Amino acid sequence: MKRVRKVIFILLGIGLTIACLVFFFVTVNRGITILDPIPVSPIGRLDIYSEDQAMVAKLRTAPWQGLRFLPNQREWRFYAVAGEGRKIDRFLPFDLVKVYFLQATGDLTYTWAAVGVAIPGKDYYTSTSSLIHQGDLIELAVGGDYVTQYGVDWNQCDTEYCHLAQMIDTTLILDDKGNGITNGFIRFGWEPPKVPMYGFLCWQIRPYNDKRVAQDNR
Repeated sequence: MKRVRKVIFILLGIGLTIACLVFFFVTVNRGITILDPIPVSPIGRLDIYSEDQAMVAKLRTAPWQGLRFLPNQREWRFYAVAGEGRKIDRFLPFDLVKVYFLQATGDLTYTWAAVGVAIPGKDYYTSTSSLIHQGDLIELAVGGDYVTQYGVDWNQCDTEYCHLAQMIDTTLILDDKGNGITNGFIRFGWEPPKVPMYGFLCWQIRPYNDKRVAQDNR
């Protein structure tokens, strides 16, 4: 009799457990609503290769590729495409622009150039002759009495901006002769830094002007 009673209790326990599980799953599923998936627009792929090719094509419309000395103007000049802007505090707060240009091999590369700087006690100094927009074909040049075909002698320029430009230019000393960024670029073709904290070009920035090129070639 005891054995029968034990079997009955076991069967009742199993039945109660099954009933609880059924109740649980029915209750939980009743509270779950499966929503239709929300359509998502596909993200357009950023084709960096096409952007680079477009810049290369634009640079090939420039009068020349690479760096060139113009003796009549006493300036070094190269052509570039303006990229993004950036602010950096390097001795003083500078506004920079990323500039893309072609290497001697024809490969696309880039560096940074100063657009302007806030000099304490002075007006804001800008190195651009007019407003520059991203994607513009531009000229970068350094010229004056302190510029020759052998390079730039910042010590021969006594303006406050030249002193500041020399400090930036010699952030990196590239060899045992004391060549900084500008003279390394002019004399040996060493590329200016890609990271602004290591220095950048303090050159004049101008929109491309084919009339000026015609005058240069006279």
